[in-house]
Amino acid sequence: MALLGDAAHAMTPNLGQGACQAIEDAVVLAACLKRADRVQPAFAEYERRRIRRTRQVLLRSQRLGIVAQVENRALCWLRNNAMRLIAQQVATEQMKALLEVEILTDAERALFKTA
Repeated sequence: MALLGDAAHAMTPNLGQGACQAIEDAVVLAACLKRADRVQPAFAEYERRRIRRTRQVLLRSQRLGIVAQVENRALCWLRNNAMRLIAQQVATEQMKALLEVEILTDAERALFKTA
């Protein structure tokens, strides 16, 4: 049995990545199954390939949630003013980290191309 999406790594909603990570999981699992001659090694490869990426996204989402949900007035003021100064740069870096990841190899992408 292989778990994917929230069953494997439940995400907080702070980055909007729950469904995105489930789709990435499905694509990588399909590639692993397509390349392997047996299911168990494909599952092991899928887990090996996804664990680091999903952990990074999960931790990033949790950290953002902690910052976003601060209730202390002084910390809220500090957070809000810091975000005004660095919001665009931070948002750009966040998007790059989330979107500029190659989840398949060139050979795997070729497996899924249709004529």
